[in-house]
Amino acid sequence: MKRYGVWRKGRLAAVAALVGVLAGAGLVGYSVYGGGSAVAGVAGAEVGVVEAPRGSELWLTVPRMERVREVPVRDAPADAEEVLDRGALHVRGTGFPWQEEANVYIAGHRLGYAGTGSYLQFYDLPELEKGDEIILRDAEGNTYTYRVFRKFVVSPDALRVMEPLPGRNIVSLQTCTLPDYSHRLVVQGELVEVEGA
Repeated sequence: MKRYGVWRKGRLAAVAALVGVLAGAGLVGYSVYGGGSAVAGVAGAEVGVVEAPRGSELWLTVPRMERVREVPVRDAPADAEEVLDRGALHVRGTGFPWQEEANVYIAGHRLGYAGTGSYLQFYDLPELEKGDEIILRDAEGNTYTYRVFRKFVVSPDALRVMEPLPGRNIVSLQTCTLPDYSHRLVVQGELVEVEGA
């Protein structure tokens, strides 16, 4: 029983650290995108013009990750721990896939909590390799296919990873490193195709 308490305290500390990183995202100074922005002509991609959907809801599928099939991604403030504990969280103030230049920043638990949407959700994130697909679907049924182009580990205070890359539309998936949750693993993909509903 004592071991479980130590493990639980470690997990709580890790969650607190992740929330702290996400909370710092507000300092980056992004404005919340909305309304009539559109994706129009990403270099080398089969991209049409897609109007922003009425809602900010997203669903995430990563074919190479066993537990990530049509996972709801809730748009919430970076410090919304209760949202992260239920599943994937799109950090409010970062980009959306229908924008021309964006970093769609999504965080998820590596281990999570049994019986919740967060349980082992991003456990397989380290398995992603260059060229693997990351697929997002919006509230209007449009699908956005990204291809992984890099994977790296950063410290919890590296807020720069939430910034957009000039002229590109990317998605970033973040989870904690094991066994001590001391760093963050980030996998990024670039938009290569948009299909309308």
